[in-house]
Amino acid sequence: MAKAESTLGNDPKLEEARLRARRRRLLLLCAVAASLVLAAILTLQVSNGGPVPIGASIQQPGEIAERSYKAPNEVTLVDRQATEEVRRAALEQASIVYDFDAGRALELRGRLGDAFAAARAALEKEAPEGGEAEAAIDPGEAFVAALGEEVEVSARGLAVLGKSDFREQDERGLVALVVPVVARMIVGDPQELARHGASRTVLVRELGAEDEQRLLDSEAVLSQPEAVAQLRGQAASVLEGRPRRERKALVAIAEGMLRPNLQINLRATDERRQAAADGVKEVTITLRKGEIIARDGDPLTERHVWILKGIQDQARTTNQLAGFIAVALLIFIVVSVLWRFASHGIESFPRGIKDAGFLLSVLIVTALGTRLGLFLCEAVGNSRDLAPLFPDTPEPLYYVIPVAAATMLVRTIHSAETAAVFAVAASMLAGLQMANELSYALFVLVGSLTAAVGVARVTQRGTLLRAGVRVGVANALVVAALELLEAQGAPVRFLTAVSLSLVGGALSGVVVAGVTPLVEGIFSYTTDVKLLELSNRDQPLLRELEMRAPGTYHHSMMVGHLAERAAEIIGANAILCKVAGYYHDIGKMRRPHFFVENVTIHGGENRHEKLAPSISAKIIKAHVKDGLEYGRENKLSGPIMSGIAQHHGTSVIRFFYEKAKEQSDQDKEGLVQEHDYRYPGPRPQTCEAGILMLADSVEAASRTLTDATPARIQQLVQRITNNYFRDGQLNECNLTLRDLNAIARSFIETLSAIKHARIDYPDPTDPGGRRLEETEGEGVVEQRSPREKERSERPAKVRDDDLKRLGLP
Repeated sequence: MAKAESTLGNDPKLEEARLRARRRRLLLLCAVAASLVLAAILTLQVSNGGPVPIGASIQQPGEIAERSYKAPNEVTLVDRQATEEVRRAALEQASIVYDFDAGRALELRGRLGDAFAAARAALEKEAPEGGEAEAAIDPGEAFVAALGEEVEVSARGLAVLGKSDFREQDERGLVALVVPVVARMIVGDPQELARHGASRTVLVRELGAEDEQRLLDSEAVLSQPEAVAQLRGQAASVLEGRPRRERKALVAIAEGMLRPNLQINLRATDERRQAAADGVKEVTITLRKGEIIARDGDPLTERHVWILKGIQDQARTTNQLAGFIAVALLIFIVVSVLWRFASHGIESFPRGIKDAGFLLSVLIVTALGTRLGLFLCEAVGNSRDLAPLFPDTPEPLYYVIPVAAATMLVRTIHSAETAAVFAVAASMLAGLQMANELSYALFVLVGSLTAAVGVARVTQRGTLLRAGVRVGVANALVVAALELLEAQGAPVRFLTAVSLSLVGGALSGVVVAGVTPLVEGIFSYTTDVKLLELSNRDQPLLRELEMRAPGTYHHSMMVGHLAERAAEIIGANAILCKVAGYYHDIGKMRRPHFFVENVTIHGGENRHEKLAPSISAKIIKAHVKDGLEYGRENKLSGPIMSGIAQHHGTSVIRFFYEKAKEQSDQDKEGLVQEHDYRYPGPRPQTCEAGILMLADSVEAASRTLTDATPARIQQLVQRITNNYFRDGQLNECNLTLRDLNAIARSFIETLSAIKHARIDYPDPTDPGGRRLEETEGEGVVEQRSPREKERSERPAKVRDDDLKRLGLP
């Protein structure tokens, strides 16, 4: 079971499937993160191109309007001041709640009964039988204690009641005086009640009940003096026939029992006021799109300024969350569709995680840069000096923003198709940033595609600046067409827009020239500018190669020349082919004397004659590994390292393989395995690596030709190309049969030009026709030494051995 699990775990197909699933997850995560960041930039940005730009300073009340202000769209603003006034009015008109103690009459009736009963009990003064007499209690004190301390009873009144022994007649008289008056509503501050009743509704709520009744007539409520007057009026009939002194005492006791029983309920009143305030709807004003707020030259009022600030605040806060989600979803859909289309339909489109991170990072930085540019343009356009030139919007200033620099940067690293896809995404984002302006998106798209074409091949640093000028010209033409289409009719605006578009295009080249080294360092990319630096023959690594392995150095220079010319013909990256050719054999510096092109420099001894073929093959193969080590030490870029690793593919080192078979016994022939004599690879993965492989072999083999006629060169090139093709070394790169034919023709033309035949100059003679031993003043003449003549006549077998020693079929 464990073995089966181990087998499944090592299954290449399963491992590849896991890697693909992980890659898809990372790509999805990158797309989601970039969409959220871009949505934040777009939704939280300032309003661009609108009549009331957010971020622009608003004039103060009393100043003269420097421009005409219009509503950018249909706007509804809340009038805070008017709403507060309505709320204050609602508070002032809210109902006032009073509490009425309707049970006080019954309470006083009961307390009077208890007081008279207590006083009469104190008068009995009877002690219990068989017990001691209780201490005597003053009837007056018992009466006051039972009545309550809140009621003030004078000594005169107590004397009158005590004189009559607190008889029931007096009790009935007091009840008849007090209860009818207390049963009515008595208020402590009648003026306040009258004021409340005049301006708002007064509600009366009995204590202990939830029911409320509206007080319709405030005159039905007694004040304290009115209650006393009513009591005194009742005394004439209730106490009729009583002595005057007794009548006055009872009235005084009754007046002491009168208290206000109608009081304002502050808590309930505040609740009503709060409910009334909360029920007030906000006062709003609605402006239609394009509606004039203030005209140029009109004095600004406080209301004008309030509306302008309200539009600013609303632009920042209205539906930000909904807008953020919608924009994020839209960007995610666009990015996903473009990526899927490009990865499935464009062969040269980069599909790696690093490439996705780079493209999305450039999009994000472009959006941030565009936002900053729009903000600065608005600030400049709304300044006091330039505002008269742009009465409605500072839109012409937006054309100076070098948005095309993003696509130009992408093109310096990736293919034209990739740059075109990126240009579509960048133009859409720019249009969204400009409040869905299609014209600005078209402007960015044209400039971006022009930038991509301008930097297709960067052969020198000035190429970027010239590409920027081309972008400026294309921008100017588009802007001129747009301005004429809109029929603005302002010459100053037209000239400003066209001029700034030219400047913006030129800035694109400057920006890319400055940013490219930073991108190369962060993402480990190799641009044409970097390749130009590496192609300098004064590079320390090339100088070291020239000193330690001069034969390999000159071979590398020729390989670079052949590869560059072939790449130009089929449309591959010519400068990459040239630089890769320069560096492809740097590994030979570690053991230069083991390679045939350096043998004469190191004493002319062939050290392989004393080594077994298997050892020689290992030494020859090691120069690829050594070259990669040198490349890592010198921090060579990825494409150059790929050229070093792939320039032999997995081809056979034919000379030593055949030699090993010849030296092996017939019975042991099966012990010589071909894979032991193959390079580790990998096979060429790109057109450039395939061209480098062919150029390397063709250049090395051409050195074995003694009579390098075009026919023999053609035969050699075709044989090498066909052998590599049959061996499957070119199966993993994108070279077609048409490309291979074009490459072969290029090699033949270049080698024929290099190895052209020369005439054999005759020996110099004197005027008499005699041969001179030494020539004077004749300059340099080309002569063939006997050794060279002998070497040119080597048999064909020897030449074939030389080819095999080079590892060629």
